[in-house]
Amino acid sequence: MSPTPSGNSSASSKVVMLTFGDTLKSQFTNAKPILDKYGFKGSFFITCLWVGSDKARMTWQDILALQMDGQNIESKTMTHRRMTNLSPNDLNYEVAGSKKCLADHGINATIFATTHGNEWNNATVINAIAKYYNFAVNGFAPLMFLHCDGYKQSSQHDCRTYFDNGTLTFANRYSIREWSHNNIDKAYSYNDTKIFQRFVQEVNSQNRFNKENGTINAVPVIGYHDIVNNKTRDSTDVNLFVQEMKYLHDNGFRVLTLNQLGYDTNRNVIYINNIPSS
Repeated sequence: MSPTPSGNSSASSKVVMLTFGDTLKSQFTNAKPILDKYGFKGSFFITCLWVGSDKARMTWQDILALQMDGQNIESKTMTHRRMTNLSPNDLNYEVAGSKKCLADHGINATIFATTHGNEWNNATVINAIAKYYNFAVNGFAPLMFLHCDGYKQSSQHDCRTYFDNGTLTFANRYSIREWSHNNIDKAYSYNDTKIFQRFVQEVNSQNRFNKENGTINAVPVIGYHDIVNNKTRDSTDVNLFVQEMKYLHDNGFRVLTLNQLGYDTNRNVIYINNIPSS
């Protein structure tokens, strides 16, 4: 019998979002069964021309099976090129083309992920994304603050995309920040005991911002890639992933998907559908 998915308890003030990038086959063969065991859903970001390109990548059959299972499928460019300094046509191909590619397979992508998360300060890229998507994962930080007001790097108090002087804000709906699991994998030389301790610290770092009544102001967005035991720059060990998902389940975390996010254009803040925030 599978465990009861207590990690999705509606009363919990502890939430987490899981992202999976780069269309890797191990996400389907190794990560999905573990997610299924605990009733968790993740957000899978697809690079269209990588689909089925070799045995290490998911096929469209895999991706559509994820979608049918209730997993969240979103866009991560056509070719995985860095987007800085692309021509207007090439930029449109990566941003609009990937949305159309997914739509051609029956997937309505409303969230975009930039390659390498390094386009948050590029107005040309941000404006291109904003034409076609509601949100973008674009940059790194331990937490996503729903009011974009918790970052030491910025004095902003809401999630507007531009300051009044026309410069880009540090955090906005097109620069949602995630916590890179692979950065920690490498920093601790794939020592799963130490990495797990950092994971526990990370997912609990929200506690001082969220309230026991279920009001959510900050969310850890955990970014994964390859769920395999080969200890490469994009990999997280399978047994470590099992341990992390079990921890989330056993400690009452709600595992949410990025397509549960909404944006209040009057207040310029991000919210999670059906979950209160301040």
